[in-house]
Amino acid sequence: MFGVNEVYSNIKQGIQLKVCHVAIDLAKLAVVDLVRLEDGKPICKPKSFQFDEFAAYIKENKLQRTIEMLPAWINFDDEKLVGLGKENWIVKRDKKLKIAGSLFTEETIDEYLYGGGVGDQISDLLKSSTKWKKSSNYYRQLNRYITYGCINNALLPFSYENCGSNYFIPEERGENNVKRGRKTMPAKLDGHPPQPVFSKSPGITKKEIRRIRKVARTAIRSVRKNITARARLMYRRENECRFVDEETPYGTNKKLVWNDDTECLSDGQFRRQFQKFLSEEDKIVAAKGQVTFDKDYADRSGSTWEFLIGPTHLYEIDATVMDLHIRYPYSDNERLAMGRAVLYVVVDVYSTCIVGIYIGFHGPDWIGAAEALVNAFMDKVSFAARYGLEIKPEDWPCHHICYWINSDNGGEYSLGNISPLLKANLGVQEWTKTRSYMGVAKAVSERKFGVINDSFLHYQPGAVYEVRREEQDPSQNAVWDLQSLYQAVILEVIHYNHTAMREEHHDFKASKMHAGFSPQSIFNFFIDEEMAGGNPTTSEDEGRIRLACLPEGEASVTDQGVKFQGVYYTSPYAKKQKWYFKAKQFGVFNITVKWSRTSGDTIWFQTPENKVIAFKIKPDKSRRYQRQAWEAIAIRQTEYARERHDAKRKKAQSELEKDHKQRQLLQGNQDEIKGLPVNTVKSRQSGIQERKDEQSIIDKSNIDKRNKTAISKIVTKHPDEGDSTDEPISKPSNKNAKKRKRKSLNSRLQNSKNQKKDS
Repeated sequence: MFGVNEVYSNIKQGIQLKVCHVAIDLAKLAVVDLVRLEDGKPICKPKSFQFDEFAAYIKENKLQRTIEMLPAWINFDDEKLVGLGKENWIVKRDKKLKIAGSLFTEETIDEYLYGGGVGDQISDLLKSSTKWKKSSNYYRQLNRYITYGCINNALLPFSYENCGSNYFIPEERGENNVKRGRKTMPAKLDGHPPQPVFSKSPGITKKEIRRIRKVARTAIRSVRKNITARARLMYRRENECRFVDEETPYGTNKKLVWNDDTECLSDGQFRRQFQKFLSEEDKIVAAKGQVTFDKDYADRSGSTWEFLIGPTHLYEIDATVMDLHIRYPYSDNERLAMGRAVLYVVVDVYSTCIVGIYIGFHGPDWIGAAEALVNAFMDKVSFAARYGLEIKPEDWPCHHICYWINSDNGGEYSLGNISPLLKANLGVQEWTKTRSYMGVAKAVSERKFGVINDSFLHYQPGAVYEVRREEQDPSQNAVWDLQSLYQAVILEVIHYNHTAMREEHHDFKASKMHAGFSPQSIFNFFIDEEMAGGNPTTSEDEGRIRLACLPEGEASVTDQGVKFQGVYYTSPYAKKQKWYFKAKQFGVFNITVKWSRTSGDTIWFQTPENKVIAFKIKPDKSRRYQRQAWEAIAIRQTEYARERHDAKRKKAQSELEKDHKQRQLLQGNQDEIKGLPVNTVKSRQSGIQERKDEQSIIDKSNIDKRNKTAISKIVTKHPDEGDSTDEPISKPSNKNAKKRKRKSLNSRLQNSKNQKKDS
């Protein structure tokens, strides 16, 4: 038995026959030669065969059977054709049906293919019709109707789809370079005659098309606005003009030499070719950028969920600024706002269950991200109780360590050593990061912000959502404080976890056992079914988890203490292990410590026996850094470095000034002894002790004089007493004075010596 659209072919022999009509009652069929159709020849009358005759033909020529699909246009209804802009095709089809529709009956087709023909009917149509004057017109449409399945859409002119695609385009300009297009502009509606086209541009060549392709690639990368116009300018600048030197009275200038009109493409020619190399995607990329296109416009056909085994396989973490101003709770006489907090959300991708949150006024940073992860891994009953909310364990039973974490590429997740720490200490096997500004790559966590915003935050006083100009600023209407906001968000999370619909996450067993549709139901069912209970935690694990979430760093053990990022620490453990003695005797050595960005007061060291030792700031070395966060310490250290630099420059300046003045004093002394003879004796000078004693008497006399002068100002004087001032003993001013002074001093010295002898 044979069927319509079956193709019997032998490529080597060049045979391709398609069955286009089957008459079961006559045991006959009609076939059309596909080779003739592919060569572009007119459709001819199908050839008829008896069933057994055609079967023998197939066997004799060893033909293989396949099925041919009809052109897609044949299956379109009129509404779809209109939507594709093919209204004129429908008009042409209906026109043919109106003229030759009487030939397209089953009886007429059987008579035409297997009987005496339809010449008489076509003769009658020619007599009554004023449209077609040749019988070939009727035969051509009848053959087309039969070849394409005997349906009305077979008469659609779908062969026009590729009209003009075989137009010859030469490699370069020459005699065969014929320009396409009309030679006149069409007549206007107001009766004006057609206008001539004044463009003299030549026909386009393959070489120019390659140039346009090159310009298109450049424009897509560099142009953001009016890309076609800018690309046209780039093409003209590179291919249709040049600048030559022109001598003027003011010097040499560059003169524009524009190519003749017969050597330049028209705007229409350039635009038509340029649009072939510019897709809708390229237009968006040029206007918005690749990152924005990937984030907001690219298709989203894939999903991470299909690669996951069950709950806790993958957690996604993300942070955003909340659309709500929060009230400042420490004021009793004013309604004050303290801004918008940052909300961190951790989501289990498999069940879409929210497993952890954190709200804080810092960041986004690793401090908040780590706190959200700790919350995701730990029990929620004690977490809710911390904020005054009482919940049951079954309300939020998510306290499991995950196997894989996905986050964006934000700075809060840039600590490169966090991933190996979580893997080594908690068993988190992998931490992946998406491209920057690609929230769609972690769409599950991104959508949860919308859940909290759309169902709760946007309806609260102080919400930052579609604020109109005439309305009061949301910061003036802050009502929620942080404590109560935590309670409200926890309730919102529990409500979402237990009420959202996720039936598409069911497999056959979950559906059969009525596991429930909510994310929490999916989590609870598959955590046992697929993950063997997962990796749950207890309250004793919090310290281990928090320690694992702290970043690691290298500290140096010196004889003065453990130095970490410019701050000194100490601990009895270090003294007991004689670290400081070893550093003093054998040199500085390094240890690995854990630290927290929230405070520089403490760092932690994990011993080879897995004991955790706390190191405190050493007061005599780093007291100035106590009770400060590491950001403040870093700023203070930068300030110290700048101040030390300035102090060194001031010291150098002061040293230069001091040296200059000292050199001046030295020069003065050298000038004073310039006329005296130079000493040539190598032995110690004689009379040094006498001259020393002489200066001693002068020093004492000057001190005595200063004492008398100063004390006399505060001594109560008697009216009979007069003022008496003694001149201080000073250096003699001339030779005679020097002799007299020296004689007086010698006598005093001699008296002093005699007194010493007598005593």
